[in-house]
Amino acid sequence: MYRSIFLVVGHLIFWAVSFYVITRIFGISTVEIIEENTNGIEEKVLITYDHKFTLASSITIALCALMFYTNIFVFLKSYFIEKNLGKYIVQILILLLVLISINILLNRYVSYSVVERKEVFLFPSFGLHMALFIFYAAISFAYAFTLEWYKNEKLRSQIAAEKVTTELNYLKAQINPHFLFNTLNNLFSISQKYKVDELSRGINELSNLMRYMLYESNADFVALKKEVKYIEDFIQIQQLRHDEEDELIINFEKKGDFEKAVIAPMILLPFVENAFKHGFSLNESSVINLSLETSESGFFFKVKNKAFQHHKFTDKTSGIGLENVTRRLNLIYPKKHSLSMFRDNDNFIVELTIQPHA
Repeated sequence: MYRSIFLVVGHLIFWAVSFYVITRIFGISTVEIIEENTNGIEEKVLITYDHKFTLASSITIALCALMFYTNIFVFLKSYFIEKNLGKYIVQILILLLVLISINILLNRYVSYSVVERKEVFLFPSFGLHMALFIFYAAISFAYAFTLEWYKNEKLRSQIAAEKVTTELNYLKAQINPHFLFNTLNNLFSISQKYKVDELSRGINELSNLMRYMLYESNADFVALKKEVKYIEDFIQIQQLRHDEEDELIINFEKKGDFEKAVIAPMILLPFVENAFKHGFSLNESSVINLSLETSESGFFFKVKNKAFQHHKFTDKTSGIGLENVTRRLNLIYPKKHSLSMFRDNDNFIVELTIQPHA
């Protein structure tokens, strides 16, 4: 709150100082002109335009302020998203020419009509108008880039802090992982020895999951095909929990080339995990539909499961998981993703679109 007040006060002071400087430096408070008297004799006349010039200065400052904030909050805001330099240059040039023309017309035909001497021009040069507006355009440009730099630095700090926290959580979970993997391998050998196929498969899939979580997910980005394989292993383990009588149907549709695409690790899994947690019922047929499509414009992920009435979505771990993945999306893909989670009749649907990471 105090920061906002400070910014507002700072802007007001900036424009007050600007008004004072323009009035004192560019202003002509007293003008000497030569005109004929009633006898036809030329004589010098001194005319003072203090309050008239105040009107002219007010018009100029107002138009400069309009250009200043339009450049910051419209043109540069669009440029930071689209990175289209040509479009920005055309926009700012048109704005400058339009506002300079308006300023000249208003000063000459409004202010000077009050003065009632059209031969007196408070701003006689088009170049002065151009220089003044370019000066404020440059200040707005520097101000906007400073704000953008500050925002990006703050975002980088947040990402770094989030990464440190995540790594600490991983370290807490890595209680002698080699011992754990050796134990799993021993159990896998025992299950094969006694031909317990489902148990063997489950242990193998669990080993793959843990290997991915402990070793590969520490990277900022991983190949999308690895993330897909991770989801498929997770689905296999979930299917082992259910008998054939449970009527659990899982569809995972994949489209596109997953070889070159990359994604932040473990971004998609929380939505799949949530679908299994809340989209399964022992009393009714359960269907979970997953689809992942990738293209040059990014990729689209959709999860659809039935929202059973006996699931109240009060599981705190589920809520934390979705909250964490939402935060990670905002940090890793700012302005480059859209996430929707909603109910459609008896179904719960998640739709996630992510643009390619630069």
